[in-house]
Amino acid sequence: MKADKILYKADKILHCDEPGLRILDLRPDGADCIPVLRSSNFSAIRRGPEFHFHPGCMEFSFCLKGNLIFDTPDKEYQFLPGSIFVSAPDEPHHLRTNPSGLKIYGILFKIPKRNQRILGLDERGSEWVIRSLTHLPKRLYAGTPAVRASFERMFDIYDSVNKRSPSRRVKMRAAALDLLIALIDAARGLPVKSSSKIDEIVKRIQNAPDAEYPVDDLAGECGVSIASFSSSFKRAKGLPPHAYVLNCRIDKARELLSTTKRTVTSIGQELGFYSTQHFANTFRRVIGVTPREYRANRLAP
Repeated sequence: MKADKILYKADKILHCDEPGLRILDLRPDGADCIPVLRSSNFSAIRRGPEFHFHPGCMEFSFCLKGNLIFDTPDKEYQFLPGSIFVSAPDEPHHLRTNPSGLKIYGILFKIPKRNQRILGLDERGSEWVIRSLTHLPKRLYAGTPAVRASFERMFDIYDSVNKRSPSRRVKMRAAALDLLIALIDAARGLPVKSSSKIDEIVKRIQNAPDAEYPVDDLAGECGVSIASFSSSFKRAKGLPPHAYVLNCRIDKARELLSTTKRTVTSIGQELGFYSTQHFANTFRRVIGVTPREYRANRLAP
């Protein structure tokens, strides 16, 4: 069903700075187009926010840790460590769960009015940055070390440079521009190429997630060392082999819970979990709710 913004709430920005959650306003520090610099680092599972949208803003979220899912009214996006998700201006979306161990950096980019300049740039420079951000070739893509370094630089400036210092605005403005350019460059980057052998293995895992996949056997198939295989697999899929297998098992479990009446125990056994409790604990760690809660939520009107 297409989104009707009347049905969704506009996000009301509430800035805070506390352990585990930082929502900082950078506009007083010279970054006039960034009303939010965010860091989420949760040690316990939290319920995901309801569907919401950011009026006139794009949201960039950079996942550092956690196996997450972003929902829009039309589609769900697997949000894995190392990836960046971009919500379009005024588009309803939400992060389904906030699992324990989650770590995310993010910003809101306020789209300026026509001919308005940003970050001290001239007219042509401002126009290039704004157009590049609002016309990205994709909305879910791999992050880069430059993106992470830019985020960390901004937090470092916010925490360490005196608010009364004349250098604070200059440094923050420069760091914000570096971050925006890094986000643009990452979105335009070429996808990581994977070997045909790894593609075959991935397809096999997707078709039969319940099977066992010893990493030494998979490395042997590719004729490389375990370390080399694991590194190549992670570059190609964003996860190490064992985590990717687990992810496929959880995806299959979600499908069976939603489309069949099979018991949770039988689904867990089929997918290789050694006990119902093991299945429930793993499912909850990844998705944020137990299998029974997930089924109840999916079947609820």
